[in-house]
Amino acid sequence: MRSERCCSLARHLMILCMDPLQTAAVQWFERTLDDSANRRICLPEAFLTADILLSTLQNVCEGLVVYPKVIERHIRQELPFMASENIIMAMVKAGANRQECHEQIRVLSHQAGAVVKQEGGDND
Repeated sequence: MRSERCCSLARHLMILCMDPLQTAAVQWFERTLDDSANRRICLPEAFLTADILLSTLQNVCEGLVVYPKVIERHIRQELPFMASENIIMAMVKAGANRQECHEQIRVLSHQAGAVVKQEGGDND
């Protein structure tokens, strides 16, 4: 839940940057009243948002527990799918047609996925 809050705050912070940019685009820094009002709102809100975002991220990270063996197991399960692009590139370097290689890898990965999902087999 805190991570979701961080995501939401980060998105809000990114959007806060757009308001002064839009004002600058239409006013060329003429220092009108709506320009200064915009700055009085956006700058403090951006700093406060960044502050709570960093505080929440620190809270999340300090409570983080990492299990290296679980991560290793998940990587080993997904490694064949992650390596498919490298396999295609090696095949192309050896002179094969990229589109044909891609299709072969796609068919094989769907077959392997079916074994994992339907039969509960290992992802090899």
